[in-house]
Amino acid sequence: MAGEKKGFFSRLKEGLNKTRDNIVAGIDAVFYGASEIDDDFYEELEEILIMGDIGVNATNDIIERMKDEVKKRHLRHPSECKELLVESIKEQMLVGETAYDFEKKQSVIFVIGVNGVGKTTSVGKLASILKGQGKKVLIAAADTFRAAAGDQLAEWAHRAGVDMIGGADGADPASVIYDAVNAAKARKADILICDTAGRLHNKKNLMEELKKMNRIIDREFPDAHRENLIVLDGTTGQNALSQAREFGEVANLTGVILTKMDGTAKGGIAVAIQSELNVPVKYIGVGETIEDLQKFHSEEFVNALFDVKTEKSAESEHAEEAYADEENTDKAYANEEHADKAYADEGNADKEDVDKVQTSLTANATGEGTAADSYGSGEETQPETLGDSAAENDSSVMENNDADDSAAWNAGETDQETVDPDGTDSDEEDSGKPKKKKWFFWK
Repeated sequence: MAGEKKGFFSRLKEGLNKTRDNIVAGIDAVFYGASEIDDDFYEELEEILIMGDIGVNATNDIIERMKDEVKKRHLRHPSECKELLVESIKEQMLVGETAYDFEKKQSVIFVIGVNGVGKTTSVGKLASILKGQGKKVLIAAADTFRAAAGDQLAEWAHRAGVDMIGGADGADPASVIYDAVNAAKARKADILICDTAGRLHNKKNLMEELKKMNRIIDREFPDAHRENLIVLDGTTGQNALSQAREFGEVANLTGVILTKMDGTAKGGIAVAIQSELNVPVKYIGVGETIEDLQKFHSEEFVNALFDVKTEKSAESEHAEEAYADEENTDKAYANEEHADKAYADEGNADKEDVDKVQTSLTANATGEGTAADSYGSGEETQPETLGDSAAENDSSVMENNDADDSAAWNAGETDQETVDPDGTDSDEEDSGKPKKKKWFFWK
């Protein structure tokens, strides 16, 4: 797939390379290096998981589940425990069936987080996902503090093909939310996505402003389903976990958008967030383009993290390869259609040329009348109806042809049967031989 556009699963797997090297290499050393399943084995495994940013609470849960399963299955060799570890992490990261209920209801989504984590770009990408599901989406540009934030969001709204409600730089963000909520109700929008200013989790005045915006939505749009998504930078590791805790005190967090997962060595934070905060990771980002944010699937994530080969992942990779080749296939097909059309045009042109020749011959034959038909049938004498001029022309052609035959004989290029062996055309010498008939056509 080199040089071709990769699918999301392949980019996720590639983006987790550093995390995989950081965690999986150490885990394999424990699984295949230890001689027995004992306390030392569990301690080494616990240390590697914590160092891989999976978190203390998540690690303890994983280890306890492994111990229970080892007893139930009567396992004796450490290498038999790797599958248990993968299964346990998948269970830790399962997203409930109700996690995406906001997609089915009239909803208001608040996107919050600190500066630089990718909130504005995540808003645009999320709007594109929901618009692709047939939803009528409206964006509120409530980040009025950062310079050009509104312009940046307007560009993302344009890419996603949705409308945006904004305000002047420095305006009260709560007033923008108020206008956006009323616009969403008037336009009967399915989903209103609110971009907010980046704020440090330890700045109380900014956090109070966040509460104010939430109160406006509660008052003006009480029937709307509420969703508070926090955007976290996957490269920050445990610091992202601290941010989520602080924001959770002022807003009821319902989900996480985990960004910048392409190339981080701290991808294990996804497990820690979901386990320790009981807040599901709902979207994951692996790039800058609008399609690089996708719904989070725990099974795909863990399979990519541990490089687990399954039928589903294999089918996904094959599907991505086919998708990557689709543009080239379409182009080749288009070229083939053009080639077929050109070939058909050429065939029509040749047919027209043949028709012209046949029409010309038919016209000449019609002008010459019965005499031409008689001569063309193979009779040895020319009909008198051709006239003196035609006879003279025929005589001239025959003389020239005899000369050509003689020259051709001398050059060795002519069949002996068509010219006399001595180079002459004497009736006396060849009186006992049947004559070859010579045919001539003229215009």
